[in-house]
Amino acid sequence: MKQTVYKQFCGGETPAETKQTMRRMRDMGFRGTIITLATETVFDYRKNLVHGLGVEAGAGEGAATCPAIASWRKRTLGAVELLEEGDQLAIKITGAGPLVTDALAAGEPLPQQMRDALDEISARCKAQQARILIDAESQLYQFGILEVGLDLMRKYNRDGHAVIYNTYQAYLKSTPASVAGHLAAALEGDFTLGLKLVRGAYLATDKRSLIHDTKQDTDAAYDAIALGALRQDLFGFGGVEKHEEARRPFPLVNLFLASHNKESVVAAHELHRQRSEQGLPTVPVGFAQLQGMSDALSFGLLRLGGAPEVYKCTTWGSLAECLGYLARRASENRDAASRTSDEFAALRAEARRRVGRLLRLQG
Repeated sequence: MKQTVYKQFCGGETPAETKQTMRRMRDMGFRGTIITLATETVFDYRKNLVHGLGVEAGAGEGAATCPAIASWRKRTLGAVELLEEGDQLAIKITGAGPLVTDALAAGEPLPQQMRDALDEISARCKAQQARILIDAESQLYQFGILEVGLDLMRKYNRDGHAVIYNTYQAYLKSTPASVAGHLAAALEGDFTLGLKLVRGAYLATDKRSLIHDTKQDTDAAYDAIALGALRQDLFGFGGVEKHEEARRPFPLVNLFLASHNKESVVAAHELHRQRSEQGLPTVPVGFAQLQGMSDALSFGLLRLGGAPEVYKCTTWGSLAECLGYLARRASENRDAASRTSDEFAALRAEARRRVGRLLRLQG
């Protein structure tokens, strides 16, 4: 398992193995690597079950500290030490155990121990000029996670750019309202909204009624948010170029598009390039794909004009900790056979480009 599936999609079981993977990604030409610890808690609506390592590892009543939170903090701070210039940190808040997930599910404040850990991690990343991308997770916890991220943005996204990003899942029917509410919060609170957009990866376990009925609806929602943000014309904010009526100003937004959909990514990059060249309002944007997936798209982005920021995302942790993550990757790769010829052609072109460059340097 480790020599085949694990190494295809995961960064390493130890910090040292993960560091090697990060250096390999940089050698390939990527701006950096986004690393995340695999530990998480998943609530399966269909089975009414909680899945996750250590879900029984909470502190006893009256205990001064929670071992699960302490472990999550220590390992996450260890991951921060791996970051070099350009690398970023993604975090799964539910990996800190049941005291945290219980609070998220109930809409209550996180334990003080967890709030302190998040502050320490955020301050460390800000000092290193690294972003923190708060992962989207199971819907039982997701609205609480978004609020945690928004509170951290109010504190750390104060210098005209985003240190903290929330992850918004386009497959959720509620996402437009969430994004609109957070645009309003950023405008009123005078901070930068960190907006990372994904399609969503918990289709097998989330409540189906919360998700768009078709993939086409999800694609349309994704593109509307991505392109609207790049035009600074979204959910009643901005749009001064084509709207005569008074609208709310567009707040400061930093955009991160994590997608394996070529049409969405290329359209977003082209729009950002055009608007930048024409001096039209837009927002900073980065692009990311998962390790082991859509390499043709990743390398294609690197060759486009405008020097886009392109990252690879990798998950690290023991093989057992990564099983849930690997199961989701298997589900996403059901159509991999149809992409094989495109992937091969892209990798062959990239190999030829590198060989040609090496020959020119030697000549």
